[in-house]
Amino acid sequence: MSACIAPKEPIMSEMLEQAISAAIADKLVLVVEDTSSSRILVSGLVRGLGAHRVVSATDGKDALAKTIDKALVPDIVLCDWVMPNMDGLELLTRIKADHGSVKFIMMTVKTEAEAVIMARQHGVDGYVAKPFTRDSLMASLAKVLGVS
Repeated sequence: MSACIAPKEPIMSEMLEQAISAAIADKLVLVVEDTSSSRILVSGLVRGLGAHRVVSATDGKDALAKTIDKALVPDIVLCDWVMPNMDGLELLTRIKADHGSVKFIMMTVKTEAEAVIMARQHGVDGYVAKPFTRDSLMASLAKVLGVS
């Protein structure tokens, strides 16, 4: 009698990553971050998760200018809160007013309850506390993409 070994099942994070990859592949993702190293890191993480269309902006004002072009209206925004020229909360308010279906994830060091409540009152769809891990970003993306 020969032994039969069943193939290993992917661990949960691998399954989640596959689901995110399938859901995000055709989405336009806008990364808004004033620190260039963080902007490059987040853009790379999102590309690594399967996003083919990733656009970046240096602050809220730059991001808003990019969304004027109908071809660049994002499906998902990953945005820092504290930035010069226009902060993430103002960008959130303006993006939601103009494009209500856009999913908006705030990435910030502001973790106190008042900040989270304020962001939720303005329509934020996800919240990632800095410094964040790849897993916490994946969890927030999974939530806004409706995958689990």
